[in-house]
Amino acid sequence: MRWKPTSIDARPKILFTGVAIGLAGVGCTSDPAPAAASNQVLHQPPEFGVGLPGEDDRWASATLDARQFDELRRVLRSMVTGDPPPLEPASYGIRFEDVPNAILTAAPEVEMAVTGQRLNPAVATVRFKDGSGRVGTAKIELRRMGTVASVEFLTGRDRESLRIQQQIERDVRASEGRLGEGAEALAILEAAVRDAGGTVEARDYESERYEINLLMLDNQPAQLVVRREPDPKVLSWKAWAGTFPDGSKAEALGRAFEAALHAWAKIPQPVQPDPFDSR
Repeated sequence: MRWKPTSIDARPKILFTGVAIGLAGVGCTSDPAPAAASNQVLHQPPEFGVGLPGEDDRWASATLDARQFDELRRVLRSMVTGDPPPLEPASYGIRFEDVPNAILTAAPEVEMAVTGQRLNPAVATVRFKDGSGRVGTAKIELRRMGTVASVEFLTGRDRESLRIQQQIERDVRASEGRLGEGAEALAILEAAVRDAGGTVEARDYESERYEINLLMLDNQPAQLVVRREPDPKVLSWKAWAGTFPDGSKAEALGRAFEAALHAWAKIPQPVQPDPFDSR
């Protein structure tokens, strides 16, 4: 990323003698320049980021010269291992990763505003009964930065639920990252339940999904839910519009979103495998 360095002089400039006398008469003074306006180094800043009186370096930014840019590039390149992934357009004409950009493009086309969006992780769930007949739920959330396991009975958490959860966590670590497949996560849950003497009653896998909330011109809400699907389908979505559902506006939102997805898919992006393939 490159940006154009700027220089800001925060000191007031006195252009006329009369103005200078007027300012002196009312006691105006010039504050020190903020650290963010220059490359000034405050030398051993205190614990809370406040340097010299009147100067605050908590939001300071530096303007790099050519030598510093080269050093930064060298450090960043040294952190990369292996060959970078190739840049290609979307293989199947759309990408799940383009959803945030696509909705920002589509919403103005149908006179809607995005008020919020949330990425929900893929979740594998097993409902079971333990040896005493108590109903419980074992769950693995497949988050981007790792997995989260949990076990709970209808009566709450206890020593037995903690013991099953610890077994699931051990199996997750032993899987060496193969939990990208929903079937693998469900197999780990079922094995842990059976090893604890329980009986599996039901299993479910909820794919990764975006939940996007919008607002129409008449202040009515709209929503778009986009789910990741195995290739070549890639994703699926459902749209709602209005407190009393307006099918025409929901369809218009869906059409605009689909068109935006295809447009963004033409932009080359790093080719990466689907981390949450549920097949």
